[in-house]
Amino acid sequence: MKFFEKLMYPILVVLIFFYMFYARTNPIYFETVLAREGGPLQWLIICTLLFASAMCFYRASILKPFRGGVFAACSIVSGFVFLVFAMDELSWGQVIFNYQTPEFIAVRNSMGEMNLRHLVVAGFEFTDVVFTLGIKVLATLYFIVLPFFYSRLDKIKNFVNRFAIPLPRYTQTAAYAVAAILMSFIPSTLRHIVFEFVFYWILVLMMYNPLNDEVFSRKTLVR
Repeated sequence: MKFFEKLMYPILVVLIFFYMFYARTNPIYFETVLAREGGPLQWLIICTLLFASAMCFYRASILKPFRGGVFAACSIVSGFVFLVFAMDELSWGQVIFNYQTPEFIAVRNSMGEMNLRHLVVAGFEFTDVVFTLGIKVLATLYFIVLPFFYSRLDKIKNFVNRFAIPLPRYTQTAAYAVAAILMSFIPSTLRHIVFEFVFYWILVLMMYNPLNDEVFSRKTLVR
């Protein structure tokens, strides 16, 4: 485990218990201040996503000469995905500039905001689909199935490394499991926002020190 991970895991635990404490002792403050739209928790999520985006762009720039164009292109795509998620958390600048939501989007958004995460399609909110169905299905494949076969099948290993897919270590998968359990002790419908922040930060730690670290580390490069 690298130093950055050793530093961040205790901080994440402290933050989880901090939000858990306020959610249980002062739920009004938790929901109207800490976890509200545009509140400190949302800004932590935005900063985390921007950090992840910057990491992807940085890796693309320094590893392209050694890993090839496909690797760099996939890293850039990942960077743009994180950037889009960050901008959506900002409601595409609405949080800062407080401009009016276009009517076409407002009537299709459960919060009347300029973002995708509260977009309602066929009676389902986008966030519910991504963080409920998406995580249950894709997380099982990504965090358990793919790492298992990575070390056993060369075709999967070559595919994962060629397309710049960082794989989770079992310690990081365990961290997600522990975080999910701790979320059940937050008696608020907004606990998913806390989990969203924790989810993104563990994802950053996973990208920083993945199972296939040799593909992303500069120390393994032949110069």
